[in-house]
Amino acid sequence: MKKIFLGMATVALLATACNNNKNAEESADTMAHDHDAMTSMDKPEVREGEYVNLASGEKVNIVRDPETGIAVDSKTQLPVEFYYDPVSLDTMYQNGMVVNSMLIKEKEGKYRLNDTKIKIDGDEIKVKTDSSKLKIDGDEMKMKSPDSKMKVDGEDGKLKTDDTKIKVEDGETKVKSR
Repeated sequence: MKKIFLGMATVALLATACNNNKNAEESADTMAHDHDAMTSMDKPEVREGEYVNLASGEKVNIVRDPETGIAVDSKTQLPVEFYYDPVSLDTMYQNGMVVNSMLIKEKEGKYRLNDTKIKIDGDEIKVKTDSSKLKIDGDEMKMKSPDSKMKVDGEDGKLKTDDTKIKVEDGETKVKSR
């Protein structure tokens, strides 16, 4: 359901960006990058497999810890804070969330989340880009951008743009022009 709303939001955002004559090319490029970041923001999930531990640079087999739900090295059973997928080229946080371009490399060579862009507190995740905000808390997700607002709660949700309102409730979809 969240992917459906994310798709609708992306279409609305891209349509709005393409209609903007001022800096149309720049806006479309920005929106394409925002789309990539937003579609990867489904509820994070650790996917087991072979990755590279960012801290050590070594290959590691990641498994999900059944108690905490975070990524751990299958051999050492130690948590892995950041790991890299050489196939998809994505970097993940210990909870499975893709954090591409949200990391800061410190002087000692260690990585940390850029807390001006992303904040994680338990199940609550907040992501801020130059033009939008995203909040995920359990089954609830909210996104705001200059041209639209979206809210998803379980299977129900709303999307508002300058031109359209879309509402999904109890499996029924309603679309209104504004």
